Amino acid sequence: MKIKDRLALYFTLISAGILLIAMTAIFITFRSFAKTDFYNRLMDRAKVAAQLYLEADEISVDSLNRVRERYLNAIPGEVVRFYNDRNAPSFIKDRQQYWSNGVIDMVRKKKEAEFSEGDRQTVGIYYNDNQGNFVILVSADDIHGRHRIEDLVEIMLVMLLFVSAGLFFIGRWFAKKALEPMDVMGNQVQQVLASNLSVRVDEGNGKDEISKLA
Repeated sequence: MKIKDRLALYFTLISAGILLIAMTAIFITFRSFAKTDFYNRLMDRAKVAAQLYLEADEISVDSLNRVRERYLNAIPGEVVRFYNDRNAPSFIKDRQQYWSNGVIDMVRKKKEAEFSEGDRQTVGIYYNDNQGNFVILVSADDIHGRHRIEDLVEIMLVMLLFVSAGLFFIGRWFAKKALEPMDVMGNQVQQVLASNLSVRVDEGNGKDEISKLA
């Protein structure tokens, strides 16, 4: 491999490595932000559900209608459960237990909890009301967020590919310009023959390594 190709390759690998590290940091930050944002949405759903089911008799009709409108904007695939002091499902027509007593008791102890269950994210709150003390759990799969992350990864990979290719050609051009004096010197050396020993290599006016070699 020629020196200029080797220099271009080293330059490309180092630059692509730095770019990959930067992209990885962006990916981790974006994924963390998306996860936190979705937890906040689930927490908001839990509090809205509490207002709708537990405080409907304590707020005005207009406020109740606004709460109902917010509650109707459900997250796709969400599951909402209310559990009473006996850890039995309440209010929701679907009386499936869904979460274990251990999870319900954990939320009751911590007052608020956030955790993941496979692809699903779950939040739980302990809600004290005049109708009783309830644990409210809300879970959903952030499908849209996951698709956004997948799109981001695809965009980053395409960018990395094209930028690396561009860096290689730019690096090769710079390496060629930097080693151009060596090409000139090589051509001059080739002109030195037994029948033409008067030819001399041009040392130039520079003080770099190539001039010293000449």
